[in-house]
Amino acid sequence: MLAASDVGVVPITILTGFLGAGKTTLLNRILNGDHGLRVGVLVNDFGAINIDADLVVGVQDEMISLANGCVCCQIRDDLIEAVDRLLSGEHAPKYIVLEASGIADPLGIWVTFNDATHADRIRLDSVTCVVDADQAFAHIEDAPGLAMLKLHQVGTADLVILNKVDLAGPAQTALVRAWIDHNMRRVRIVEANYCDVPNEVLLGVGRFDGSEAVDTAVAGDGPVDGANFETCSYESDRPFSVQALEEMVRRNLPGTVYRCKGIVYAADHPDTRLSLQTVGRRTEITMLDAWGARPARTRIVAIGSRGGIDAEGMRTAFDACHADA
Repeated sequence: MLAASDVGVVPITILTGFLGAGKTTLLNRILNGDHGLRVGVLVNDFGAINIDADLVVGVQDEMISLANGCVCCQIRDDLIEAVDRLLSGEHAPKYIVLEASGIADPLGIWVTFNDATHADRIRLDSVTCVVDADQAFAHIEDAPGLAMLKLHQVGTADLVILNKVDLAGPAQTALVRAWIDHNMRRVRIVEANYCDVPNEVLLGVGRFDGSEAVDTAVAGDGPVDGANFETCSYESDRPFSVQALEEMVRRNLPGTVYRCKGIVYAADHPDTRLSLQTVGRRTEITMLDAWGARPARTRIVAIGSRGGIDAEGMRTAFDACHADA
């Protein structure tokens, strides 16, 4: 089923996780990253964010403008008001990341951003939860509600970053994964240290025209930024069945694939380019624009764990989604 197109609407990712899990480390990576994206970041306190002074080009009211195009804005009482401040600035971002409080249930933020009254400006794109693999079970016996809070943060997420796996060690990491798998269904888990996760996994998940990113990534399979990740690309001139493609991605995409995006040529809408966007448990296929003079051709890129992508198996699975299969 095709989702409604929302070209021009700014996607928002909620970043959640308990105190000390590594959310601020992840935000620092985004704000200091050379990703070429104009990202707006909403944080509770500027003081917690370590931004190189050479990167700061302007500070006005509750907003910091950075040389790489990013904008950092402070959250006060009203989330929507903070978003409006970002979007009304001279260099309005094309993507927003919001850090939730470490002791907050992200469901309230989720509801706020899913409110239909804001659908013409923003849309909730995804929820990423950072979990401290080393301290995941700390103090949960002394605070009965703590385990439930941590699980609720994980349960709201489309993608989980299991951080500090070097400190936790293999046995503890496996135990935390088993705990999450036992309580949640089909949560995709990315293991990391210092939240070293590629921007290709974290950003650019929304329903926008990602053809430039696909053109770049599809040039060749192999590693992406981050030693534990790799990509797999797929191309085809045969038209797809939208229903078959959506079902395959939702039900059969391996758990080691964290991100999948592409431009799709479909028999259901042969004159229109479709966008495929998947992160964690969330998958959407939306209409873009007419093919025009461009050749009707499907190009898809999958990003996953190193050694966790069966390239031939992926191509076979996509081939099975062709309308004439």
